[in-house]
Amino acid sequence: MDALGKQFREIFKSNDIKIGMTELAKVTGVSPSQLRYWERKSFIHSQQDQQNKNHHFSLMTAYQVRTIKFYLDQGYTLQVAVQKEHERRTLGKVFRHFITDRIQSIDQDDNGDGLVMLGKLDDDPTKEVYARVDQDGKTTLHLRPVQDD
Repeated sequence: MDALGKQFREIFKSNDIKIGMTELAKVTGVSPSQLRYWERKSFIHSQQDQQNKNHHFSLMTAYQVRTIKFYLDQGYTLQVAVQKEHERRTLGKVFRHFITDRIQSIDQDDNGDGLVMLGKLDDDPTKEVYARVDQDGKTTLHLRPVQDD
């Protein structure tokens, strides 16, 4: 894995990216008053700045909020939407582990297509898996012999 890729992986793994309430409202489509209500009900959590008590939310909380909103938009009550989000949170953790454990590097080929290297096969370390993302955004998976660096 290249040094820059390693740094990005560490940032993603650390979950230290924080956004303010206004930004969270903007990216999730949930009003600040709803976010404050959800926080009072302990459905979501923030860290507060001691000086001016600004709320700062983690990237994972943004995913939580967006998932709760998704279920609310589907017609579920807030209580059920929060419960469903909690059940799905395990899948979010699985995805996060996959991203941090399996993505070895991201590169570009001569055609401008993105290449996401996923590493060697566990049962055949002579082969590696990669994803190709073409100019239209279509993703395909490929298998090839391990290439020496």
